[in-house]
Amino acid sequence: MTHMLSRLAMAASLLALLACGGKADTEMSEAKSASAETAADQETQDAASSETASEPELVQAPEGSRAAEDMAIGSPDAPLTIIEYASVTCPHCATFHKETFPQIKERFIDTGQVRFVYREFPTAPVRLAQAGFIVARCAATDSGPEGYFAMIDALYKTQQSWMFSQEPGAELRNIAAQAGIDDEGFQTCFAREDIRDVIVASIEQGRDDGVSATPSLAVDGKTLDIGRTPDDAIAAIEAELEKRS
Repeated sequence: MTHMLSRLAMAASLLALLACGGKADTEMSEAKSASAETAADQETQDAASSETASEPELVQAPEGSRAAEDMAIGSPDAPLTIIEYASVTCPHCATFHKETFPQIKERFIDTGQVRFVYREFPTAPVRLAQAGFIVARCAATDSGPEGYFAMIDALYKTQQSWMFSQEPGAELRNIAAQAGIDDEGFQTCFAREDIRDVIVASIEQGRDDGVSATPSLAVDGKTLDIGRTPDDAIAAIEAELEKRS
């Protein structure tokens, strides 16, 4: 029941975002006044306000779609798996992916020592975060994690422009177009049942794992303290690898 209510709340709110052209006055206010608010709290409010909304018509995934896969990079045989819960509207997540993640990737993921899994955990403004994740999952339909991480990277690099735009829906369309998603495909992505379900499942898993802030990295079900700098993160990962040597 929780899963269904969450999915319907997401569907109704995102259709409203697209239908109104994506004006972001409310979104900007949310971001400024509740930047630490998590999806777990916001979704409850969204669901309550959307109980009377009619269920939109959802569409099935195209054959062979990879959009609902685990979004992971790195060797499946890596001795260490790191799970990140993050939001594309989270400034700290953007900083992490711009400054720290490239070093983690080069040093540990590309060398086969770490398998890195990214899971969606939308934070305020939640509707925009959900929309961004839908576009990222849509980009993974044919190419899987490669397309997904490329879109996540683009969303973080342009976070300030699309998130605070007066028409974030239009900005997301433009970003999607650069990944080869035309307007019809963009609309279809927002009606994809597989994409909505996997994002809701990620949120629920994050709740179960006790995620309370983003970005949050976990190893073996426990939060990994990565400090404040890239060097701190590298040292924390090296310590975990040392335990497995």
